Amino acid sequence: MANTKHGVAPVDEMLPAGKLFLYGLQHVLAMYAGAVAVPLIIAGAAGLTQAQTAFLINADLFTCGIATLLQTLGIWKIGIKIPV
Repeated sequence: MANTKHGVAPVDEMLPAGKLFLYGLQHVLAMYAGAVAVPLIIAGAAGLTQAQTAFLINADLFTCGIATLLQTLGIWKIGIKIPV
C-alpha cells in the first residue's frame, strides 16, 4: 500500500464529520432501498393487499436487523465479529 506525503494511506485517513454523515446516510438509504425492493416486487407479483405488503416489508427489515446482529456479535462460527 502506498503512503501519501503525510505518511497515512488514503484508506486509513479520517474524513471530516460532514462527509462521514453523508456517506453513512448514503449507506443507510442504499441498504433500505435494497431491503424494501424485494418485498415490494414479491407482493406485487403475488397480489398481496397493502396490509400484507407492509407486513412483508416489516418482516424483511426485522430479518435484516437480526442478520446484522449475527454478523456483529458472532455466534459459534457465524459472523465476522466486527462492527458492520
